[in-house]
Amino acid sequence: MDTRNTKRTWASWGFILVSLVSFVSAQQPFRSTTLLVEVDTIVTDAKGQFVLDLTTDDFEVLEEGTRQTIERMYVVNGRHVTAIPPPSAAPDAPVAQPSVPAIAPQRVFVLFFDEDHLNQSSIKRLKEAAERFLKTEFQPTDVGGVLIGTKMVGNRLTSDRDALVTAVRDLKLTPSQALRRSDLQDWPRMSEAEATRIVLQSDERVLNQVADRAKRETPEGNLSLAQEIDYRDPVEMKARTIVDAMRPAAARTLEGFQALLNGLGRLPGRKSVAFITDGFFVEESWAHVRQLVGVAARSNVRIYSIDAQGTSRRMPSVDPSLMMPVETGAAIQTETYNTVEEGPNTLAVDTGGYVFRSSNDFASALAGIARDSSNYYVIGYSPANPAADGSFRRITVRVKRQGLTVRARRGYLATAAPATTTAAPPVAPVSPSGASAPPVRPAAGAPESSDALLTADPAGTPASALEPSAVATPAVNLRPDSGSRVRELASVEGGIAASNSLASQGWERYQQGDLEGAADLLGRAVADRKGPAWVSYALGYSELGLRHFARAAEAWETVRATVPEFRTVYLDLADAYLQSESYGRALDVLKIADARWPGDMDILNATGTIQVRRGALDDAINTFTRATGAKPNDELAYFNLGRTYELRYFKMRRYSQPTARWMANPADLKSAIASYERYVKLGGPYETQAREAIQKLEWLK
Repeated sequence: MDTRNTKRTWASWGFILVSLVSFVSAQQPFRSTTLLVEVDTIVTDAKGQFVLDLTTDDFEVLEEGTRQTIERMYVVNGRHVTAIPPPSAAPDAPVAQPSVPAIAPQRVFVLFFDEDHLNQSSIKRLKEAAERFLKTEFQPTDVGGVLIGTKMVGNRLTSDRDALVTAVRDLKLTPSQALRRSDLQDWPRMSEAEATRIVLQSDERVLNQVADRAKRETPEGNLSLAQEIDYRDPVEMKARTIVDAMRPAAARTLEGFQALLNGLGRLPGRKSVAFITDGFFVEESWAHVRQLVGVAARSNVRIYSIDAQGTSRRMPSVDPSLMMPVETGAAIQTETYNTVEEGPNTLAVDTGGYVFRSSNDFASALAGIARDSSNYYVIGYSPANPAADGSFRRITVRVKRQGLTVRARRGYLATAAPATTTAAPPVAPVSPSGASAPPVRPAAGAPESSDALLTADPAGTPASALEPSAVATPAVNLRPDSGSRVRELASVEGGIAASNSLASQGWERYQQGDLEGAADLLGRAVADRKGPAWVSYALGYSELGLRHFARAAEAWETVRATVPEFRTVYLDLADAYLQSESYGRALDVLKIADARWPGDMDILNATGTIQVRRGALDDAINTFTRATGAKPNDELAYFNLGRTYELRYFKMRRYSQPTARWMANPADLKSAIASYERYVKLGGPYETQAREAIQKLEWLK
């Protein structure tokens, strides 16, 4: 049976690791109009002190490498605002700069205690530092709030210092973090980083390493187990348990940020968030992190990440390829590669704040945030390219004096949004909870997870609208092409009408959306294992709709064994195994299909997608590269290849504290851009997402 021309409409396997496209707006650090771009800039000397006496002649601003003419500038120093004459003005000429505020903007501070990722060992010092900050740095004109997990204390921002101090003093942590840390030390012992590598990246080296440790540390009463079990099994089981516990905690942290940033967006001026955390699991949440960075940019919020572990953090992050816990007697030096640090790093650096770690002087960290909020230059210029074309423009701010350090956000989105950094008059405190504010979501048709599958029909219907779990009403949305597939298989077996009444009735129930009734009747029809293959095939669809993935796979395995030339069932089987997270089985099925139909684009794209979900990005890149070679004009393969390069780039991207720079693989960046450009040239349906990704990645270069 030749089914090569059967179009797999529901799953072209065009996964979009998108939500990363929201990173374009995430890097919009300025407020711009069609006439003026303004950027706030902090300049410090070798001792970290703000430099107050700079003039326009000391600054150089480049946009996309082209020098811009500074047209206005002012400096905020405490509550004072001083206009600085442009270079063309005479020294004694009056300074006429419209929209320069008469007084400094109202300062807004939020202390965000990441409840799910803090432990009792450091909370006392953190509370003392926060209380000291409120008593010494918080001014009567300031507005502040204390966010604990997802709850804003008092459900509002306030200028009442005493209320804020009380909120900090009353802070108590739930025992969840302490319990998770205790679980890590229980047999078989492993770190969160090791669990992540085992579960998400299928890292055999780490799995074997932890299994060897478990064998050596078998509880004394169970020494007989040493010769009887495969230690990889309990290690894998515990690793999944650890990762499963990390996921909801990370989700709550990101939800808290989402609500906070939505609420802060209603306030004028710049806002500062001190994010106090041990770090959170970010491997599956990069899309949400990038989205939060975008919301922070639009809300004029800077995030400052304070590592609550301080000096107890054992080692800094390094390249994951170097991750190798070192045994020293009974002790273990864990988390050479610490995945939980990278989320806070990104939130801080990409919003224009900074990361504070490897020190227990938390009071100094908070004092530094206050200084940042009180001392900065605002530089304004009219772009040499005035077009509000939506492109991302890279900006470099330099100071000509030697020995000074400049911190300024690095670009803006060239839109005609009529907003500037000039603050509006102070307003009454409002609730920042954001409970009623709708979350910012990716563009229509884009999935919300960085590793989500965009499984769409030709009209662009997202797969999430086709999965039973996503249906909000009792009605069931069936796979749009299931009918044609079942009829195709049945046609070579005499047709549906020629089958027994149970099978026909079951198929009729399926088409009516009664999946339970369909599964019952079709299951009874195939119970004797003598029915036609199409009945088992339809049964698989019924069970898949009920999210009985193992049963669906069992039914479709029967079809594959009976009609091995029916190509489509291999893809359906892979889908069932994928949804049950049986990635190895899914890949085994596709490997057999690939041998039968070498170079088939659906099979290759499916294989690459599962490899991405499994965390095997190198293998996925090889698969998608093979797909582009097999069919150079297949736009989907190029899109998938670009997304995989993009994901690997961000996955390997690490912030270097000593150099204060991001470290990443530029080859992946270049390859991602080239793949997207090829996709745009071929004219695929996701051209908008591809162009946005190119803009973002070009800026990162």
